[in-house]
Amino acid sequence: MQYNRQLMQAILWGRVNIAEVVGVQVTNLDQAPEGYGEFDAGVPKKFSIDPHKMWGAA
Repeated sequence: MQYNRQLMQAILWGRVNIAEVVGVQVTNLDQAPEGYGEFDAGVPKKFSIDPHKMWGAA
């Protein structure tokens, strides 16, 4: 992937929410097994585990 300075600046200055762009789903530890199952099934999103429930995981 080619370096894109404008995209990098937009991310750094908060004009682009990178989590939405790459399809991140924040999960807690209780939801991790389901997230791994979905990931293995090939869903088009990334999972981030939030063990301390700091980022609004359901």
